[in-house]
Amino acid sequence: MENDAQKISWLTWLPGGLSAVLLAGGIYFWNDNKALTRQSDLAERRADSLLSVRLQLETDMSQLKDQLATVKDNNTELNTRIDEANRQVARVESRSEARLRELRRGNTGRLLTIRDLNQNVAALTTQRDSLGNQMTAMTDKIGWLTDSNTVYQTRSEQLDQQVSQLNSTLLTMVPRTALTGDNFRVEAVKGNDKTTAKAKKVNALTISLNVPAELKLSGQQDVYLSLTDEAGKAIIPPLRTETVNLTATNEVVPVHAVQSVNFGLGQQRIMFRFDPDSPFKPGLYRASVYTKNRYLGSVEFRFRDSFWFL
Repeated sequence: MENDAQKISWLTWLPGGLSAVLLAGGIYFWNDNKALTRQSDLAERRADSLLSVRLQLETDMSQLKDQLATVKDNNTELNTRIDEANRQVARVESRSEARLRELRRGNTGRLLTIRDLNQNVAALTTQRDSLGNQMTAMTDKIGWLTDSNTVYQTRSEQLDQQVSQLNSTLLTMVPRTALTGDNFRVEAVKGNDKTTAKAKKVNALTISLNVPAELKLSGQQDVYLSLTDEAGKAIIPPLRTETVNLTATNEVVPVHAVQSVNFGLGQQRIMFRFDPDSPFKPGLYRASVYTKNRYLGSVEFRFRDSFWFL
């Protein structure tokens, strides 16, 4: 009976326990469901917030993509500008370097020019000083020469007066056309170069004379030697005959020797050497000297006969 009572008591308490357990489980699940509901709400709200954030992020990302594309475009343009600027800078630098090189070359040339100019200035300064010293010396010399010239002019005037007086005197004494050579000398030599007066012994005949400067002969002229006897005939056949233009007449003379003389040298000593082809004959001879337009004078000489013992 006790077992039945115990079973009835257990069965009585069992529904209550189950109810309590169910109640406790319901409360637990309600609380848990409420917590889950809250968590779900929070998750939904968070999801909504995250969605909003996502949408905002997507919007921001789109904007950032647009901005990035713009930035890329701007960057491309900027790079293009930078490249162009770099090219311009390179061109400017190239032109600057070229200009700098040109300026350096020009500066080097100017420095060399300045150095040359300085050297030229130094040389010109030295030359100027030298010329100044020479000018001073020349000034002194000019003064001395002026004084000397005054003395010479005075002396020249005196000499001119003396020459005029002498010319006047000479004109009164003898005409210039009558002047002839002087200091005639005749030498006859034998084969051993000793002088002789014997006609048959003469191997060579030398005739010389002075032509004074007063005759006023000038230039290169031929001078003729003519050998004649007492009758004026050629003693031996001449080289040729020559017409001499004298003051009053023209005379044809035999020419036995010719010599070219430069009368521009002033007074002349003229010498003729004559080698006869045949012996001279004893007698009186005349040696006359002419130019084409002038009689220069003559000299007479005599050869004697030879005796058999001489």
